[in-house]
Amino acid sequence: MKTLIYLLLILMVTSCEKKNKKTPIHQKSKTENQVHKRYTIDAKSISIVWTAYKFTDKVGVSGTFKDFKFETKNATGTIDSILNESSLKIPTLSVDSQNEIRDPKLRSIFFKTFHTDTIKGRILTVYKDSGLVEISMNNISKEVPYSYIVKNDSILLKTHLDLTQWNGQEAIEALNKACYELHIGPDGISKLWPDVTVEVQFPLLVRLQE
Repeated sequence: MKTLIYLLLILMVTSCEKKNKKTPIHQKSKTENQVHKRYTIDAKSISIVWTAYKFTDKVGVSGTFKDFKFETKNATGTIDSILNESSLKIPTLSVDSQNEIRDPKLRSIFFKTFHTDTIKGRILTVYKDSGLVEISMNNISKEVPYSYIVKNDSILLKTHLDLTQWNGQEAIEALNKACYELHIGPDGISKLWPDVTVEVQFPLLVRLQE
């Protein structure tokens, strides 16, 4: 009988020791808690695409700018923190529509009449997928809305400009006069719209920090 009691006591002590050594179910590893995904923008790979519109039925003509300067207060962080108060300065002489006839006219006629040698854009607010950007041209600054999505490790930002808000009508008319025949649509009307769509792609580099 004494031997049986002794064996039961040993089993109880062993069972308690195993329970005390058990790891809590909800405890996370130190490494999992310390690692956070953050980003930085690959400034050298930024691309800027503009689309202007001709003809009565609004056919798009696209181009880029070969030169620009990107600045941000937060080189590394969340997407919101990197975009907020970031800016682009774009020399208009770097315009490139891949058309040897059109590009000299854009430089010497449109932007000269528009009194704009540098286009400046500065992001004022960043929300979940939109915000406000300040665009400065022709000695005028205007706030316009933009939208953005994150796709394939890039921020794709898009905005729409009405150049009449920057007193651009004279420049539009001067360019349309210089390219009158090129802007004649199927209806026989020569038309150059004041609307311009701008799309900026910001490639992202992922940073893992502890």
